[in-house]
This record gives sequence, C-alpha cells and structure tokens, in this order.
Amino acid sequence: MWYRLASLCLCLSPLLANALPNDRDQPISIAANSASFNEKTGIATYTGNIEVQQGSLLIKADEIIATVDKQGTIISVVAKGKPARFQQQPATDKGIASAEAEEVNYQARDGLVQLKGNAKLQQDNSSFKSQQISYSLDKGEIEAKGDSKNRVQLVFPPPKKEDRKTKKLGEPPTSTGTQP
Repeated sequence: MWYRLASLCLCLSPLLANALPNDRDQPISIAANSASFNEKTGIATYTGNIEVQQGSLLIKADEIIATVDKQGTIISVVAKGKPARFQQQPATDKGIASAEAEEVNYQARDGLVQLKGNAKLQQDNSSFKSQQISYSLDKGEIEAKGDSKNRVQLVFPPPKKEDRKTKKLGEPPTSTGTQP
C-alpha cells in the first residue's frame, strides 16, 4: 500500500505546468499527520499539517484528497485549509506565484486550477482577489468571479520609470504591440 501512496505523490507534480524546468524532475516530499489510500475507489486522503514539496512547488493544507484512475493517473486533487496555500516559481525570470483559498481544486485532465472561498493569487506585484478564481494551465487564462458583496479586485503595478513616456497633448499613444 505504501508504494501506491508514493506513486500517488508523483501525480501531484503537475499543479503548475509552467514551473521551473527542473521542478518536475525533483523528488516529491509529503509530510502529513496521517494518510490513507483506498485502491477500490482510487482515493487518497492526507490530513493534518500537510506540506507537499517538489522543487519550487510548495503546498500547505489541512487536508488533501486525491483521486486516481485504475492506471494510477491523477484525476483530481483537492486541498482544503484555513487557508490552503500553494506557491511555485513559474520561470527563472519570474517571481514566485502564490495562491491561497479555502479550497484549491486541481482538475488534471482539464488542466484547470480553481481557488474557492477567499481566493487570492499574486505574482510580481500583481494580484487577484475574489471568492473564486479559475486558472487554465494550458491557455494561461485567469477568470475571477465575484458578486455585489464580494467584488473581484485586481491590482497591477505601475510601469517602470524607465518605460514611461512623456507625451505632448495631441500626440498619438505609444503602441504596445498587442491588439485588443
């Protein structure tokens, strides 16, 4: 049974596909107060002060429930906590991306991460806050949902001083190279 838990640990590695190139080649370390796996249902449960680490990836949660198919391929991972947290450095030229929510739901087959309940996502002085944030690993798309009481909040850093342009009134705007 321990080898099934160990192989399940290996399935947790793709939580952020654009991680440092060698993160997925690093060993996975999981520490928890307890762990169980049911071979018939394919469900593994880790509880109590959980830390999962692989390279720059770090997940901290109170509970993790992972589901695998009959071949041992990960279907989903749900991390819960007050809050559950994860962080990872997506590239050597980027800062650490960190997120937290009451629930972090990773759907491996769809390549989607959903942060539910007091969700926060930040990297390089930009941040999203909302009740629910969805992120597509394959497309790099982020969607945040709010309501009239809990509106989506976005914060973007100002342009660097050296990138700012001084224009005279009436001059056309500087092209950013992207089209809407």
